[in-house]
Amino acid sequence: MTELINEGIKRRLRVSLFIIEKDLRQIKDALKGGHPEEAIFYRYVDNVNPASKPRIMAVIADMLNEIKEMREIFELETEEIELRAKILAALNEIWVILEELRPEKLKGYGRLPGSDKALIEPHVMSLLNKLEELHRLL
Repeated sequence: MTELINEGIKRRLRVSLFIIEKDLRQIKDALKGGHPEEAIFYRYVDNVNPASKPRIMAVIADMLNEIKEMREIFELETEEIELRAKILAALNEIWVILEELRPEKLKGYGRLPGSDKALIEPHVMSLLNKLEELHRLL
């Protein structure tokens, strides 16, 4: 137990350590091969020295343990992240992007020939319809 620290400092500690934990877990997952195998527009290339991976994982584990210790010492709250809310946030981001891909919105980037408009619009509308279905399902 420590001296009472003010709520502003506790909040700053909690938010900062939350972000660090999230990033460390993403690194850990990436090193274990936890990334999309069939991505369309990108691919991960594992160029990390295989001999270094066990030590990297050990250091990450030590860091996570230290973060946990800090949470306990400073009595920092654990945040609950609802899966539904996380999915809805991602769907909302996708909706904004798809709306910006509608042919009438692309005019700001240059002239869009009618033939290309006819190719883009059905796909964007189809994706928007599927997105609406995902919203309904949640």
